[in-house]
Amino acid sequence: MSFRMFSCFCQLMSFYEIRTLHIFFLIGLSFTNLACAENIIQNCDSNNVSNSLQCIQNENQLFAKKLAALKNNEKKDFKRWGDTVKNKCEGKKNYTLGDGAALIREGCYREEYKTRLKLLTQEKKLNINENKVKDNDGFTLTNLPYNSEDHLNCLLKNNRNSCNKINLISILELSKVYNFIDESNGPSVIFPETENGVILIASPSSSESGKLIINLISLNALGLTKEVALDAGKNILINKNYEISYTQQGKLTKISMSKNGEFIHK
Repeated sequence: MSFRMFSCFCQLMSFYEIRTLHIFFLIGLSFTNLACAENIIQNCDSNNVSNSLQCIQNENQLFAKKLAALKNNEKKDFKRWGDTVKNKCEGKKNYTLGDGAALIREGCYREEYKTRLKLLTQEKKLNINENKVKDNDGFTLTNLPYNSEDHLNCLLKNNRNSCNKINLISILELSKVYNFIDESNGPSVIFPETENGVILIASPSSSESGKLIINLISLNALGLTKEVALDAGKNILINKNYEISYTQQGKLTKISMSKNGEFIHK
């Protein structure tokens, strides 16, 4: 064998050795990715990587829809959150190595979506709403119409549906601003100010006989107050025109509120 033939043979062997090592490297790296991916797979556990990947991608689509329903893209930190997730999940792996690496990426997104979804769901349960209207003193207002049953069900039973309709305010905080309110009362609500500048407050208390009372207190633009105490068991209603109604001895009784905040029995 000539030196030239021997040299070509050695070059050919080197080429195959290098190619073989490269193939083994890729295979080994793929198995490493699959091993990491096994820690990610939970509900989408499968012996088939492609099936697991498809399953997680479907889950991520559902998570994305749920986040959209919770108005995730309207949150103040949405862009910062999105950038953080992208850098975390897109910047870690080389996706030219097949489904194993893609599985890791999608699994990363799934965990981030789940964490975000849990946070936004907790905010909703706690009735955190950035758009709630507050008065000049920082108290969150309760919109009309008002029903005393919602007030009591939220206060005494922590009924979710009732609590979603009103915004309870600590009597201690309220009495710091409105010192004419008895500090022995329970958590109260404030309604939006009328066109004539009258503020109406519904504040619960108990009578000497133990009956629950709803104290309706008005404060006009001159600082004068008026008050009427009604039996909470009479199902007190206040409509958007600040007209008060309740049932007494089987009859519907109505009270209107004047421009100056006076209560007028009809």
